[in-house]
Amino acid sequence: MALIRVIATVTGVAIFGMLLGAAFGWIAATIAPSFFSSIIPWKNIEPVGFATALEAFALILEAISSWRKRGQEG
Repeated sequence: MALIRVIATVTGVAIFGMLLGAAFGWIAATIAPSFFSSIIPWKNIEPVGFATALEAFALILEAISSWRKRGQEG
């Protein structure tokens, strides 16, 4: 298989998986809108603040990963 075909296949399957996940979430929320509210502990947290905290955590992990790679190259 050519590299372009592999990349296209992986991208297509990833997009398909995201669409299936979105469809499941939408259907689950439509069928039982109050079902998931009982198991989600962070329902009172502001979404923008939560997303910002997750982004900061991701940036810290990326920095640690790049420092480790830089240490192995030198």
